[in-house]
Amino acid sequence: MSVFTRILAYNWRHYAAAVLVFVAFWQAFSAFSAVRVADDKLLTAMRQNAAYFEKAFLEGDVFETQRIMWRIKNENIKRVTFHPVQFEGSRWIFKEAVIGNLYDRPHAQLTHTVPFISNGAELGRLEYVIDLVDVNAAVFYQNYMLFITVVFFFLGLLILSNLGAIQTLLALERAVNEINAITTAGRGDIIRDSIKKNIASLPAGIIGTPFAQMTGRMSDALGEAARLESELAVSKAVSDMAAQVAHDIRSPLAALGAAAKGLSADAEQRKLIEGAVGRMQGIADDLLARYRAPGAAAEAKAKPAVMRLAGIVEQVVEEKRLQHAAKVGVKINFESDGGELKAAVEAKELQRAVSNLVNNAVEAFEKGGTVLVRVFGLDGRVLIAVKDDGKGIPADVLAKLGGKGETHGKAGGTGLGLYHARTSAESWGGSLKIESEPGKGTTVTMELPRAGAADNKHKAVVLLDDDQLVHMNWRMAAKAAGTELKSFKTPEELSAAQEGLPKDIPIYIDAELGDGAKGDEVAQRLHEKGFTDITMATGHSPDKFAGLSWLKVRGKEPPWN
Repeated sequence: MSVFTRILAYNWRHYAAAVLVFVAFWQAFSAFSAVRVADDKLLTAMRQNAAYFEKAFLEGDVFETQRIMWRIKNENIKRVTFHPVQFEGSRWIFKEAVIGNLYDRPHAQLTHTVPFISNGAELGRLEYVIDLVDVNAAVFYQNYMLFITVVFFFLGLLILSNLGAIQTLLALERAVNEINAITTAGRGDIIRDSIKKNIASLPAGIIGTPFAQMTGRMSDALGEAARLESELAVSKAVSDMAAQVAHDIRSPLAALGAAAKGLSADAEQRKLIEGAVGRMQGIADDLLARYRAPGAAAEAKAKPAVMRLAGIVEQVVEEKRLQHAAKVGVKINFESDGGELKAAVEAKELQRAVSNLVNNAVEAFEKGGTVLVRVFGLDGRVLIAVKDDGKGIPADVLAKLGGKGETHGKAGGTGLGLYHARTSAESWGGSLKIESEPGKGTTVTMELPRAGAADNKHKAVVLLDDDQLVHMNWRMAAKAAGTELKSFKTPEELSAAQEGLPKDIPIYIDAELGDGAKGDEVAQRLHEKGFTDITMATGHSPDKFAGLSWLKVRGKEPPWN
């Protein structure tokens, strides 16, 4: 009953409109029929009483004439008026004879006029008035029981015709209540099963209809949403932990870097330790930027730059030798075809990828083995191969490696190392290939497009910064990358030299220059003079320069690091 009550509450306007339309139609039809009946009865009565009326008219008996007119009149006629004609031999002396109600309703009365004929002679005109208000009142009084019966019949028919819908609504209501209870209890994983169970309880005629199919698809979508919500919660927890670790590790890394400068080790070892600390610091900074503000981190991420790969990879190999020095029987060797092998990469990401590949090889050894890292050129490509002589990988497992979460031969492995190496290589226009033979070892090769003279047409870049330490850092990085650095400390120095600079030379500008000068204003002037490759090297967020769509934004570290 509660469902039917809600159906009435939702649709009572439509039901009321339907009943009113029926009542109005039937009332109008009944009134029209009553008028037609009144006309027919009056004309019939006139023919039946014509002889009596003629006799009274000729004798001039107005009272008899009126009595006959009352017999002619019926219940739906309000007033009858006789307008006589001049008739020879008649004693009629009156202008007209009237019976009935003399009250007029100007807009609710119908007036009809018919000739009164007896024995072929016209005695006059009979004018009669039908009052529509009276007719409608009489008709409604006659029909009100019918209208009440129709309303109850309509409601009964509505209940019978909606039994299937009511059953469906009850089933859906149970489903909704159950789903609400499941959601409140935090059991989103069983929503889909609950919906499927309730769909099965629907009337047989509903199951298999587009409605039920749509509901089934909704249940699948809800199940998928619950799964994604669970994964999102896990991802958020991981990202929060990564951000916290990245934040907490920066201080001990800074202390370790400072302590390394005071070690009594030889210069090469100290350089190696400082490089490793710097790389860990960079990884921590990247993590912190990515998980604190993912959008800004993506915009500020370093662009690939053409670099010599041998030096970058060899630094990682030296770190790995120190890292795994205590492992018995493990050797890590490095070979290179020369320092002129270049490719457009991001140095930090490449070092991270090579580091992961070497770790994978070493950690998969059972009793030690040899890892060979090679950098060599082949057919216009630069190849970085990490080869081990371990136990190898079965063919069915090999086909899956490189996907996110796929791993083999490492306790607690996540597969992220290979996945990162593959996505990095592909983002630089290359690829990752894994070859393995059980019992003989595995080779993982990053293939990258080789950058020649045509790919590195700029042998110089411009730096505008008022910090002497920044100049020293960039000069050292430029020297290692084989690039000439043209450095300026003030906008005036750059302005004096800009006439001799090519318009497409890369220009890096600090946001805050000495004496209140603003880097974005200098960049705007250079852009207006036709320089096309301008980057703001700053610690500010890219959002600060959102109005300058042509301006690139990155951190203050050299683009070759």
